[in-house]
Formats: sequence, C-alpha cells, structure tokens
Amino acid sequence: MSETVGESRYTKELRVLISKIHDVTPVRDSLYEHATEYFALQAAEEQKQIQLNSQLQTASEATSKNAEQQQKKAQSNLREYQQKLREARIERLNNLLQICEKILHLTDGKDEQEIQRNCARLLGTMLLITPTEKRKVGQSNQRTKHLYKAVLSLLLLERMVADNQISNQYVLKHAGQRISAPENKDTASQCPYRNHVQVPLLMTALMQDIGQYHPDAQRILKGPDGDLNEFRVLEKDQRLNLLKISYQQTLAYLKTGLGKNIYVGNSKQERDDFNQNEDEKMKFIFTLLKSSLDPQQSIGNLLKVPQVYTSVVLSTKAVYDYESLPKAAMVLEKAAEKGALNKTAVDSFVRIVGYFPQGFGITYIPKDSDRRDLDRYEYAIVTALYPEDPHVPNCRTATKSLTFSQFGQGLRVGKDNNLYYPQARKKLERMSKERLLEILSKLVSNFEERKELDLLPKCWHPYTYFSYAKHQNLWNKKTTKTN
Repeated sequence: MSETVGESRYTKELRVLISKIHDVTPVRDSLYEHATEYFALQAAEEQKQIQLNSQLQTASEATSKNAEQQQKKAQSNLREYQQKLREARIERLNNLLQICEKILHLTDGKDEQEIQRNCARLLGTMLLITPTEKRKVGQSNQRTKHLYKAVLSLLLLERMVADNQISNQYVLKHAGQRISAPENKDTASQCPYRNHVQVPLLMTALMQDIGQYHPDAQRILKGPDGDLNEFRVLEKDQRLNLLKISYQQTLAYLKTGLGKNIYVGNSKQERDDFNQNEDEKMKFIFTLLKSSLDPQQSIGNLLKVPQVYTSVVLSTKAVYDYESLPKAAMVLEKAAEKGALNKTAVDSFVRIVGYFPQGFGITYIPKDSDRRDLDRYEYAIVTALYPEDPHVPNCRTATKSLTFSQFGQGLRVGKDNNLYYPQARKKLERMSKERLLEILSKLVSNFEERKELDLLPKCWHPYTYFSYAKHQNLWNKKTTKTN
C-alpha cells in the first residue's frame, strides 16, 4: 500500500461526533466532560444557593433603615445565580439534543434499506477506526461505546416496534404519528415519533454511563489517589457499589444536570402543550433507565441488550481479544437462556446484527467459477446488517488473488468457507507450511513479526487497511453473491 494514509469526509465527521460525546482535551467541550465538570462543582453550587437563600432570609427579617434595599439586593443575587445555573443546564441539554439530531441525520434514509446501510456504515466505521492491537484499546473503546450503543438501541427499537413487541403506551402512541421518509430536515424535525421516542432513547443511551463520572464512582474506579487502572477487574462489592452510584447519579444528572427544556414564545396553549410533552419525555427516559434493570420488561431491553453487546465488541478490559468479538451475540443468547435478558428482545437483536459485528475482518476460502474451493484464503470485511443466517455474514471483499483492492465485491461467506469455523480451517490444514507462509507474506506488511503466528488465521485486523481513504467507501451499493 504505497498510498498515503488519510480519512474520507465521512470518517472525519464521525471522529468529530465521537469527540463531541466523549473526549479528554484541554477544551473540555464533550458531553462527558460537561457532566464531569457538573458533578465536580455540584456541592459548591448547592452550598452557594444555600448561602444566597440564607442572605435573603436575613435581609427579609431585618428591621434597619435600608432593610428593603438589602432584601432587593439579596433577591437579585439569588435570581442572577439561579439564572446562571439554568443557562448552563439548558446549554448542556441543547448540546445533547444536537448530538442526537446528528446521529439521526447520519442514520436516516429514504427507505428501510438505506437506513440499514447507513447504520451499518456508522457501526462498521466505528470498529474500523478503533485500534485493535495496541495497549490503549480500552481508552479508545471507552469513548466510542456510547455512540455505538445508541445506534444499536435505535435499530432494536425499530425492529421491536415493527414486530409488535413493544407494549409501552407512550411509544405506541407516537409510533402511530410517525412521518415516514421525511422530505427534508424541517419535516423530519416535526415528526412526533422522532422527537418524543427516538431522541429520548438516544439521549438515554448516550447518558447511560454518565454516573460513572461522579467523584464517588471515580474513587472506586481509580482509587482515592487516582493512580489505579480504571479498566482493571473490580472486587464484587466494589462493582456492586459502583453500579449503585452510577445508576443513582445518572438519574440525578438527567433530572437536574440536564432536566426539561424551556418553552420560548408567548402562547399559553403552546407552552402548556410543550411542558406536558417535556414531562412525558422525562417520564419515558426514567422508565427506560429503570426498566433496564428488569430483564423481563421489554422496553428496558432497548438499553440493556445493546449495552451488553457493546461491552464485548468495544470492550474496555485490560486485554482486548479481537478474535472473541463474534461471541458477543452468543453472550446475549446465553444471558437470555438464564433469564438475565428478555429472549424475544435478544432474538430480534441477533436477527439485526448476526454473529459477526460490523467492520469485523473475515478470512475465507474463495471458490472458482465452477464453485470449487481454491487453495488459498482471502480477506473480507462485514459491511451489512440483517444477514439471512446469523452465521453467514454479509461482507465486502478486501483482497482478490491475494492483492488488496479498493473495488471489493459484496459476498455472503458461508460457514464451510469462513476460517472462523473449524470445518473451514480443516480444508486448508492439508496445505504445506511453505504455501501458507507464501499466502501470509502477500497479505501482511510486517511479515517477519507475523510469520510465527497462526498460519490459518480465524480473522484479520482491517485497521491498517481502513486507514487509507481509498478503502473507506465499503458501503456503496453492490450486488452480493454467496461464496
């Protein structure tokens, strides 16, 4: 690959979106940095309000000559401070709402196929721009997982609504008011389903882990001196304590750190309607969060199922095992068998994602024109949702005749030819070590380092391949054949 490394406009746009959700920079302008700052200042702000209220109380009880003037001054100080806090809250809320609109803009489409392709592109690009073999994978995944999980929640919502698996009356009421395939942004912004269901779901999914950034939670994660590895395995009591604090502080942040929006205008009827909608929205957000603790309530699975899946695909554990990513869907299925997740919701979810995550590197045995297996393996990347069979991923080929290509073809890779499965690897086990080394030498850049690794790789890491801008358009329309 002699071309220079670079990024397409879409990839750059996605990186910016991720950094607006969660980043660590001196500017401190991401959603998670806003929340961290809010938690850090919360006690001081509450103390300041108590102090200002106390000053007003003292001024009200005063009988001196300038008591009235003192009272007015105290009232003014309290009002100004409360206004300052309100403006900061509304700014945080608006930042979150803008992010949700951006996500909907990136995932929207004129029909179901386009929506699925746009979601696959977003999820796939997120995995492909994440380093999979370096030590800092956990930190990178920590920042990416919120967006990943939110898009999966959106996909699961659509599936469960379409299959009549949602009984929540609030969702059903607004699903009936849906504007399908809106012509433009203005029409889309007026859609009740989008505003009252999709946006609150995205808000909740993005904010689901926000309580972990409260100082009490951070002390558990990083230790009292902040010198522990936050990605280490916690003791059981630490973990339970962390979950409790995180959940309580997430609810508190959504209620007081973000809260309800404020009506702008001068119509009493409009204001009453607006306030009622905001009340209902907040109630729905709290229902989503509280129900996510109860696996048998289907509405809570909109958060819980994507959360569990994302914790495997974008794992923050100290050791990141890329090869184990296809087990993410199996983790869900086992949890459903034990009653820890709702089986119907899990079945719907696996139907969407299959066993191989978007952007995962597939190694497969190609066939010739007479459908006979060839004596080599090639590389492909999972690029489409809704596989007909969860074991058979919809891919885009990345190599042809052991040469990397930017003009891949759509391909369904069956179990018998996917090297992830033992029966496919068996087919190539009879090949000589020399031939396998020859194949490997053509497919990897750092051959000397790699030649000691498995000569029949279950998968490959497409991170370097995808770091070239010319390889980043994997989602343009192509016909798909079955391998």
